[in-house]
Amino acid sequence: MANIFQFPDRAAGVVPQRLADARVALQLSRADVARELGVTGTTIGHYESGDRRPDMNMLLQISRILRQPISFFFKENNINLNKKKVRFFRSVGPKSNKLNMALDVRTNWLWEFVQTLLDAGIRLPTPNVPFYDDVEHDGEYSLNQIEYIASRARRHWGMSDGPINNMVALLESQGVIVCRFHMGSEKIDAFSCWVDGRPYILLGADKASGVRSRFDAAHELGHLILHRDISQDDLESKSVRERIEREANWFAGAFLLPRGSLFREFYSTRANHLLGLKQRWLVSMQAIAHRAKDIGAIDENQYVSFRIQMTKRKELSKEKLDDVIPIEQPGLLYNAWKKLVEKGKLPPLDSEDTAGVSLEVLRDHFGRSVEPAEQAATPTLSITEK
Repeated sequence: MANIFQFPDRAAGVVPQRLADARVALQLSRADVARELGVTGTTIGHYESGDRRPDMNMLLQISRILRQPISFFFKENNINLNKKKVRFFRSVGPKSNKLNMALDVRTNWLWEFVQTLLDAGIRLPTPNVPFYDDVEHDGEYSLNQIEYIASRARRHWGMSDGPINNMVALLESQGVIVCRFHMGSEKIDAFSCWVDGRPYILLGADKASGVRSRFDAAHELGHLILHRDISQDDLESKSVRERIEREANWFAGAFLLPRGSLFREFYSTRANHLLGLKQRWLVSMQAIAHRAKDIGAIDENQYVSFRIQMTKRKELSKEKLDDVIPIEQPGLLYNAWKKLVEKGKLPPLDSEDTAGVSLEVLRDHFGRSVEPAEQAATPTLSITEK
């Protein structure tokens, strides 16, 4: 008689790392979760180490607290830490900071999502971010060197020295994964990293100014081009962090506002002229004036006078047109996902369980909110048949 009774597979079930990651992503401690569950922090530690597995009743409670669907906790963790080699560029303190750790986890999830799309057969643009190892800089770039690199980057991408209509679309066309995260802190406007040979730029979703967000995107492009050799250990030094931030700001100014073009057009510091330049170049008036000072179009006294006038008009924190010029939204990953769903390569989004991750996380991946069973127009992406 066949033995129809089998013990369950003790190696299967909840993936411990998923429990830890979901907690860290919300910047919660083990004690925080334990308090909500009415258990000890040691119990949570056992769950996260894999020494014990929560039963389904407990997992339902954990799912509610950590804001992830049940299916999320059963997904294998496919991240190869040796292959990933992420460099972050942000100025919020050491890596042990809760916010940094949360963003690390969320970036890992983004990388996993990109791998899901690639494994399903989508063709994303090949990364095409140039490097200029031939520019010798003795560990520090001069403004002139960065002007040269920014100009070469424009030429590499076949651009003229005119305004950039859509910075996010430009980056996506060159193989950069661009997303809008809800950062959870006013200290972070954006950050960037390299993951498995592909560049990522994560912009703040809660930034109210489209022109400042464009500058953030160009700033992070500067990090990707200039600072690929910077290690996390290097970033522990305040002087290194200040240096690379200055260089990335220089790059953003040079990339968005080429020197020759700005010299021709910046012939007045009157508010109306600067407002017109802002409309034309989609760069804030303050960034335009700062760039003009950097290249010598105005001197320090003229720049200080400009700042005083901006202060009197109460425009240092919010300029005219900030609420008119739209915030550029990424579309690459969203369109790729929709294409795969329409072709039957991925299941339709009928619930968070189907997605294997919360709608909140999907929103950060796509840079837009999504709802179950949402329909959209077919994007123009190709699929590799497997």
